[in-house]
Amino acid sequence: MRVQGIRGNCRGYEKEHQYAAGRIAGCLDNNLIAMGFSIKGRNFIQNDKKVFLNSGEIHYFRIRRELWNRHLDEAVKAGLTSVSTYIPWAWHEPEEGLFDFVGSTCPEKDLEGWLSSCHEHGLTCIVKPGPFILAEFRGAGLPDWFIEKYGEEVRMRTRSGSRVMSDGVSLFNEKYLERVGLWYDRIMPLIRRNETSGGGPVIMMQICNEIGVFSWLAHQADYGNGVRERFIPWLEERFGSISELNNLWGTKYTGFDQIELPPDGQTPYASPGDRGRDNEWHLFWRRYYGDYLRVLTGMARERGVTVPLYHNLPGWIYGNGYEFPVNITMYEDLFNEKSEIIFGVDHIPEFVSYRNMHDDRIVNDITGAMQGRGPLFAAEFQSGSREYHVVTNPREMDLFYKASITNGLTGWNYYMFSQGRNAERKGYSGDTFYWFTPLTAEGDRTSAFASVERMSRILKVSGDIIVEARRRAEVCVLFYPPAYATELERPSGASGLRFVPSAIRRPAYFDGLLRVLQILNIDYDMADLNSATAESLSHYKQVWAFVTDEMDAPAQHTIADYITGGGSAVIYPYMPDRELSQKKCTVLRDALNLSPSGSEIIDSPLIDILGFRDIKCSNPIMTFAEGSLAGTEIIARTISGAPCGFTGNVGKGTVTYLGTWLGFDTEGHKPVYEALLKRSGAKLRQASSDNAYLTVRERFAPNGKALLFVANYYNEERSGMITYTHPESGEAVNLPLSGKKITWPGLYSVLTPVCLEISRGLKILHSSSDILGHEMKYGELHLTLCGERDLQGETVFEGQNAVNIKSADIGGTNVGFTRIGDRIALTYSHDHKKEMNLKIRFSDENK
Repeated sequence: MRVQGIRGNCRGYEKEHQYAAGRIAGCLDNNLIAMGFSIKGRNFIQNDKKVFLNSGEIHYFRIRRELWNRHLDEAVKAGLTSVSTYIPWAWHEPEEGLFDFVGSTCPEKDLEGWLSSCHEHGLTCIVKPGPFILAEFRGAGLPDWFIEKYGEEVRMRTRSGSRVMSDGVSLFNEKYLERVGLWYDRIMPLIRRNETSGGGPVIMMQICNEIGVFSWLAHQADYGNGVRERFIPWLEERFGSISELNNLWGTKYTGFDQIELPPDGQTPYASPGDRGRDNEWHLFWRRYYGDYLRVLTGMARERGVTVPLYHNLPGWIYGNGYEFPVNITMYEDLFNEKSEIIFGVDHIPEFVSYRNMHDDRIVNDITGAMQGRGPLFAAEFQSGSREYHVVTNPREMDLFYKASITNGLTGWNYYMFSQGRNAERKGYSGDTFYWFTPLTAEGDRTSAFASVERMSRILKVSGDIIVEARRRAEVCVLFYPPAYATELERPSGASGLRFVPSAIRRPAYFDGLLRVLQILNIDYDMADLNSATAESLSHYKQVWAFVTDEMDAPAQHTIADYITGGGSAVIYPYMPDRELSQKKCTVLRDALNLSPSGSEIIDSPLIDILGFRDIKCSNPIMTFAEGSLAGTEIIARTISGAPCGFTGNVGKGTVTYLGTWLGFDTEGHKPVYEALLKRSGAKLRQASSDNAYLTVRERFAPNGKALLFVANYYNEERSGMITYTHPESGEAVNLPLSGKKITWPGLYSVLTPVCLEISRGLKILHSSSDILGHEMKYGELHLTLCGERDLQGETVFEGQNAVNIKSADIGGTNVGFTRIGDRIALTYSHDHKKEMNLKIRFSDENK
């Protein structure tokens, strides 16, 4: 039987009662507290306490009105503290000037009722009023009447004037902004009335959604609606004179007013100057998006909204995040102190495995490095699938959720928590929105529900550690945003580049260096080279730089100053010889007093490096004259014997240069990277395993606590022992405590607090179980645990009262325990897919 969706088209609109919108002048920063909720530094704050934002997406407009309470009841039972929803402009203003926010024309339009119901359930709300929502809503959330009336005028255009086939519009079109203003006149006062500061549930608001996605997906800029009129003044701001521009671009303009917009499509670059012009084109679009979101921010603030604002970053492609950095760079003009907006990320891995186990951490690290402030928040955090053929597996999702915490998230929004049904003619994919979600559209639980509920309980137990935990790293990898500012890039043509970043960045950097560092369990940070300084990098013992032909002088200076000031850098595969404008720039070469003398292109290229022979590499291989490397250590040679890598002293520091890139697609690459890392003298790992196929990471809180993550990303069991660093003493601790190997099930992970204080003088050192709750009752400690039946259960206690543990049982069955020094290790078997109550009794001295 077909499941009933939202009623028809919700016809018979009536004009709502008009009300005056109060306005607040000026722009508020997002440190302002809305009834105890704020953003400070890299954390969400609730009532002056750092919290993990645990939210789930439920679309009131895709669920029958009579089922709202059922969905909210289940959200509470799942342990969520907040719910998130879009507020579609098209849904609430289906005809021009006719608004419905109270359900007078259709019960599912009762936005006021939805917010009231959330509040009654004790749930806070994140709202997303667009104007663009996307969300597989036809028209991306813009009303049909608007497109019918203004579509020809507002649609994105190619350079030839034809329409770009997407839902995007020209963001500064007057009619578009005028109608957005009228929409905001109605929706923003409603949101303001429902903020927590006014006794409502709203704590945060998204300002538009993924605005750069239209150009990214279409690989096409907008050439219509006054874009040129904004581009020309921007160029005048950038260049001192038209002659300076002509010299760089190879053009003969007599004035800025003669400048034409760059070509679109697949026209190859005609010259280095043509590529330099495209660099300015990309930079312009970053300002364009920044100005647009700042305009919307001002409009929201003027209409009274005071809650923190965020915008969402997309970028996963079929379960991989290698293109995500492109989208991050598109908002470069809004990071740090350039706006009050923070940025949420999408995390949609689809199928979690060894192949994409590194992607989410890289996305988090680059977002954190570029944003500079604000929490890492997964605004669309996979829970279900928008494509029916992508069948998500709760076991994989459990692994991914724990990894995401380990990789720095301090908030997430399960997308979707509830499935939805589209009203007629509203769904991009027909009547159903999302599959395999924790709740069906009718509010019934699926197998995914237990994962969400279990993670909520883990957050409750370990949340105070999670929000404080930071990585301890002595190695840093630089991220250079221009290498990913390529959403409009054309074929390289006559640009004269030896290394085109967009052609090699995935195998050489994203799936190469950054992946192998995680496979090797290396603790490393990432830094935005455009905002980093030699001083900010100075505490790292080694810095890695993926460098191609182009790099602006300030970035080259930063690397050079870090090295000459005493740092140790690994640079590959080239030394830049120009800026992004294509102006000659050899700052880094001059600092090293070295330049490649030639190159080799070899069929099936191999090099010998650091004693390892026949290591696969890539063409071209930059080589040096033997005599030019006097005083350095030659560490790599081509198979013809030409030097292609060296280590040398520069100022107070050292540089290691490799004139090719290795990537990571053979086993032989691992020891080479390991050898290069060890040369730094850095402590490479805070936690490790004697099985190279196990992933181990540790993060430290400032209060003597830590988080330990152990994962097996393979779909078969692995045997191994874990060693980690005690957060207080610094000693090496084993898991299991005995130091013996145990079996780690396939596609499974453990996220355990380290040194979790249970009571005075008693701490849980670690556990191989999920700790879902703990309580002292009548002198006994009750632990609620859950784990995989094939994984040995172990919970270790330390502290002065640990030795007073007298006995323990699970369901009446005695649990064995071993004393090792002043620690007590309890060992047991996990019940299959069942929670367990571990009851611990103490001797009289502890009572």
